[in-house]
Amino acid sequence: MAYSDTIKSTTKAAPKTLGNQLGRWAIHLDFPVIQIANYTGATRQTVYNWFSGRDVTPAYRTSVMSLLNILQSSQTSEEALRTCMKKQ
Repeated sequence: MAYSDTIKSTTKAAPKTLGNQLGRWAIHLDFPVIQIANYTGATRQTVYNWFSGRDVTPAYRTSVMSLLNILQSSQTSEEALRTCMKKQ
């Protein structure tokens, strides 16, 4: 599932927050937003808000940092998804 050009440009233009970094890696690997929402326990709208530069609240910070580490160490979306499934 490819991200829309709007999401890509919004994420690229946003300040580099934790959530924005997550978005950049998700777009890079084409990692689905629904999987990010499932892993972090957030809604899809919250994930898109993070992509656009909104700060990650403390309630989600640990899971977002964990997922960001997974995405950064994965070569593909499938590899990242397998790692996520093992950690849940």
